Amino acid sequence: MTKSSFDVAIVGGGPAGTATALSLRQHAPALSVLVIEASGYDIIRVGETLPPPARAILEHLRLWNAFRDLRVREVFGTAAVWGSPKPFSNDFIFAPANTGWHVERPAFDFMLANAAADHGADLIKKTTVRAAQWSGREWDLQLSTGAPVTARFIVDATGGSAVLARRFGARIESVDRLIGITRFFESASDDPRVLVEAFEHGWWYTAGLPNDRRITGCITDADLARRMRLGQSEEWARTLAATSQIAVLMKDAEPCSEIVIRSTATQLLKPAVTERWLAVGDAAARFDPLSSQGVLKALRSGIFASYAISDWLARADAAGLRRYERYVNEEFKSYCEVRTKYYREEQRWSQSEFWARRHRPLFKTVAA
Repeated sequence: MTKSSFDVAIVGGGPAGTATALSLRQHAPALSVLVIEASGYDIIRVGETLPPPARAILEHLRLWNAFRDLRVREVFGTAAVWGSPKPFSNDFIFAPANTGWHVERPAFDFMLANAAADHGADLIKKTTVRAAQWSGREWDLQLSTGAPVTARFIVDATGGSAVLARRFGARIESVDRLIGITRFFESASDDPRVLVEAFEHGWWYTAGLPNDRRITGCITDADLARRMRLGQSEEWARTLAATSQIAVLMKDAEPCSEIVIRSTATQLLKPAVTERWLAVGDAAARFDPLSSQGVLKALRSGIFASYAISDWLARADAAGLRRYERYVNEEFKSYCEVRTKYYREEQRWSQSEFWARRHRPLFKTVAA
C-alpha cells in the first residue's frame, strides 16, 4: 500500500481542527494538510452557541457567506437567573457586534470541513489513528483504515480527551469534575436566547436551535449527578420541572433524543505545544460551558496554531510555537479569573457541595 506523506496531520475534524487546516491552507498554501475525523458528521454534537465576536473570526477565515447559507438562528441576548431569583437579561444590542447565533453543530462542523477541503486540505472521515510513532524526522501514523501515513507535524484536535497528546506524555490538569447532561427537544418556542438558571446543585441552561429544536441541559459535578441519578430520564425531568424559568419554556417541548452525558470539566493540557506536535481547542484547554466560548475559542486557537506551525515548518522559526504556548496559558488564566468571579456571584446555596467547591480558590498549579 502506497504511503501518503503530509506536512501536517490534524487528528480531529471539529471546529478547532478544521479551522487549523483552513487557516494553514490560506496562510501557508505550500504546506500539505490532512484532517482525520472519526465521525461522518452524522452524530450528536453539543455546543451550539456562537457569540457576536464569532463573525469577525468567520470573516477572517472567509467563511461568512458559507455560514449565512446554513440554517442558523439569530440571537440578540442571553438571560440568567443567577445570584437572585429574579431573571436578568444581557442584550447584545449594546455590544459592537449585536447578533449571536445558535447552530446545528453537525451541519456547522461539516461546513467547516468542506471549506478546508475546498482550500486543498485532504479530509478522511470515519477514521481514527491507532498509533503514531516518531521516526526521528517524521511521524508514522497507523490509521484504522490500514492506510500508512507520514507527517512532519501533528495537531491534536481530539477535544477534551486529548487522546494523542496524552499518548505523547502530556498530562491533563483538571480544576473540577463538571459534566453536562443534555437532551434535544422539538420546540416551537419563539425565544432563541440562552437561558441559564442556577439551582442548589449546579445550573441548568436551554437554548433555541434552528429547525424548531431546543437543547436543555443540567450542569453539575459527576459525583453529584450520580448521587441524584440525573442520568435517568425520569430524575432528570423531575429536577428540570423544579426550575422556575426553564420549566416554563419547556412546557410544550417534546424530547427528540436520548440524554447525552459529556464531561465539561475545566482543564489545561501541559504541555500543549512541542516541536513535534501541538494541541488546539478543548484538547489544549477546556472552559466551563458557562462561558459560551467553546466554538469561538476553538476557531481562534486553530488560527493562532496555524501561524505557529507554518513558521516552524517553513522557516524553522520556533518563536511562534512559544507564542502559541503563552497564548494558551494566558487565555486559560484569564478565563479562570472570570470563572471564579461569576461563580462567586451566586451565594444562595453557598453551603451546598457544588457551590462551596466553586467559591474556593482554584488550584494554583493550573491557574498559574
